[in-house]
Amino acid sequence: MRLRRHYAGLDINCSGLAFAVLQRAGSASQLKGARLQCLDGGLEFSSQRPNIRDTKRFTEALKRGMDLLALKEERIALSLPDQIGRIYLTELDEPFKSHQEGIDILKWKLKGSLPAEPARLKLDFQMMNKGDDGRLRCLASAVALPILEEYENLIGEAGLHVAVIDFHSLHFFNYYRSRMDPGEEFMLVGLQTDRWSVQHVSGGALAYQRVRAGSFGNDKLFLELKRTLAAAQTSCPAMMKCAVYVHLDSELDDERQALLAAVFDREVKILDPQIKQTSGIEPDSVPPGGALVAAIAAAERLM
Repeated sequence: MRLRRHYAGLDINCSGLAFAVLQRAGSASQLKGARLQCLDGGLEFSSQRPNIRDTKRFTEALKRGMDLLALKEERIALSLPDQIGRIYLTELDEPFKSHQEGIDILKWKLKGSLPAEPARLKLDFQMMNKGDDGRLRCLASAVALPILEEYENLIGEAGLHVAVIDFHSLHFFNYYRSRMDPGEEFMLVGLQTDRWSVQHVSGGALAYQRVRAGSFGNDKLFLELKRTLAAAQTSCPAMMKCAVYVHLDSELDDERQALLAAVFDREVKILDPQIKQTSGIEPDSVPPGGALVAAIAAAERLM
């Protein structure tokens, strides 16, 4: 009998390592296992300095998480914290002749804001659509090679091979984008345990993004979101009136509901991740919502 293949995603976050293991279920995916391996104090995210304080503890947590999920696959998709690199939304007058030319031109175009010298940088990109002015939209991401290699090498020591790498916010976005039909213009807001994010889609493509790491009380979160909307009003005026979809790691209480109404001054739609899973997953070991969503989206990139 042929065994069904498993696909693993790993989201690295402030709490530790969030694993998701999937199998195909028709044209969709089904969650077969999930696990959070805590690394409190073991990680310090930076775009310039080493991130992993205790490498032995990190690799042991990796092995333990994979063993508990009884995963035999060596390939894994990685979701990295946004604060270790940079994501850029830029525009171009004409397409690149090749992918390598695109990398070289973007390194030159973005040289004033790169997280490392161009020679010590991993940069990749994808072309999106044309804006109203006819210019091509481009989404690029960059991370210093020593930081990326720190993760890849330790994951390799745990017997795994990193097949896909992207930032948490982009996996988070892809998870909901593939499950929603919100139209060509909308805003996706993520209020997660250890970060918040605002992503605006215009013309069916990501047009604006801001992510802030940390824990935010309601008063501070209100100010941060209002400042974000005010700053984006000139470049993305449609954000002021488009549909708003919100992911919450915690329950929606009256105070948080009032905050959302005050920030956006319109009805917001609370998202349900609709994670289909089999029985046998221990509730206490399941990662927080946003981390699990990113890990699932990463694993789906392998399917």
